[in-house]
Amino acid sequence: MLRSSAIFVFSLPVLLILLASAAAFDQQGSKAKHLRLVTWFGPGAIELPAGGDWKPELLTVYDNGRRPVAQFANGTNSQTASFILFENLSGEPSSKGCREDVISSIIQRDSKLISKRVDGEVKNAEGEVFSTTSYLVDMKVAAGSQQYNLFGFAGNSTTCAEVHISRTAQASAKEELEKSLLAEFHPDLDYRPAAADYFMIASVLFKGSPGLAAPYYNSALETMPQGDSYLKSRRVVTDQLVMSLGLSGKVNESRAIAEKAITADPEYPLNYYNLACLDAEQGKTADARTHLKQAFDRRSNVIQGESMPDPAKDSSILKLKKDRAFWDFVMSLQK
Repeated sequence: MLRSSAIFVFSLPVLLILLASAAAFDQQGSKAKHLRLVTWFGPGAIELPAGGDWKPELLTVYDNGRRPVAQFANGTNSQTASFILFENLSGEPSSKGCREDVISSIIQRDSKLISKRVDGEVKNAEGEVFSTTSYLVDMKVAAGSQQYNLFGFAGNSTTCAEVHISRTAQASAKEELEKSLLAEFHPDLDYRPAAADYFMIASVLFKGSPGLAAPYYNSALETMPQGDSYLKSRRVVTDQLVMSLGLSGKVNESRAIAEKAITADPEYPLNYYNLACLDAEQGKTADARTHLKQAFDRRSNVIQGESMPDPAKDSSILKLKKDRAFWDFVMSLQK
C-alpha cells in the first residue's frame, strides 16, 4: 500500500501538472486555471497565484486538518505570502471578526516582539473591503533588524479568508505590501468547491501527509456526480482515499471504503489489491491471498496507462513474507 513520497513542498512544475490533471478530472465545466485553497468541510475559496513572480513553497493544513494554508515567495522583492482559509468562530460575521480572532492570539503570544500595530481597511478594484492589520516584528538577528507584516481578512458568518504578506522593514515596505495584498488576494467566501478542487489539494497533501489528504479525497468522492463518464475519476479518488486512510493508520475506515467500492465497482482490480494490503497489515494471510488472487484475476481492467502494483515490493505485503507458501503465491502472480 505504500505508494507515496515524503515531500511537503510543491514546486511550480508540480502545481502546473496538478492544474492540468484537474482540468481533465473536472468534467463539471469549471476549467481549472488556478489552484484554489478550500476546506474539505465548508464553503469558500482563495484563488492562489499561478506563475509570475510568486513561487509556491508549501501547502499544508493546521488545526487538526481544518485550516489549510499555502505559502508563496516572491524572489524579486523578498516578500513571502501565506493564504489561509478557516471557519469563522469569532462570533462576528465579518472580516473584522476574522481579524480579531487571528491577530489577538498573535499579539498575546508575541507581544514583546511586536510594535506599531495599525488596524485599517483597504478596498480592491472590485470594491471589496478587507480588514487589515500591520505591525513590525523585532527579528533579533541584528540591532535594528525588523520585519514588516501586513494581514488582510475577508469574512462572513461561516468563513474567513486571510493573507499575510511580510518582508524586511524599510521605508517602502508598507506601500509595496499593500499593493501585493490587493493584487494577490482573491477570496470567494460563497464558493462551493467542486470535486476537482478537493482533488488538487488532496494530491499535494498526500505526498507528505496522507492523513491530511483523506478528508479532501472523501469530499471529492462525495461531490463527484454518478455515471459512467466519472468511472475513471471515481476509481482514482477511491484508490487514493483507501491509501490515505491506510497509510495514516485508519485501517478499519480504509477497509470500509474499499469494501464499499467493490460492491459498487466489482471489476476494478485495485479495490481488491487494497484489501489485500489491509489484510497483510492485520496479519490475515488467508484473506490477503484471496484478495490478491481476485485483484490479479481482474488485472486487465486497470485504467488505461495504469499498471498493477508489484506485491513483492509492497511494504504491506512484505509483512507476510515469512510465510513461505504465501510468498511463493505472491511471486507467482508476476509470471
